[in-house]
Amino acid sequence: MTRPTAGRRGVSPSNTSQAAYILLGLMSLVCFGGPFALALLLSGGERSGWPPDRTVEWAGTIGLLAVFTILFVACLTIRLWLIKPATPKSPDDDPTVS
Repeated sequence: MTRPTAGRRGVSPSNTSQAAYILLGLMSLVCFGGPFALALLLSGGERSGWPPDRTVEWAGTIGLLAVFTILFVACLTIRLWLIKPATPKSPDDDPTVS
């Protein structure tokens, strides 16, 4: 059984940040809307399909993949940059020390 984060030394429990929900919403938008945007983007030009023949198609495709990658890495690491370390306690506050 895993222990909750609040039980670890040096980590203070915190409520879920609003940034996590915004990030989740953006990631959902990219995951569900991205393929439709890519299909719409690649449907123009002299020939539709892969490989793209216009610069705007290449830029849009690379941009969409970059946004996805940035959001994906942010979703994986959000726990690391939202956790605040607990303030160190002085030895005088510890009742077990005599």
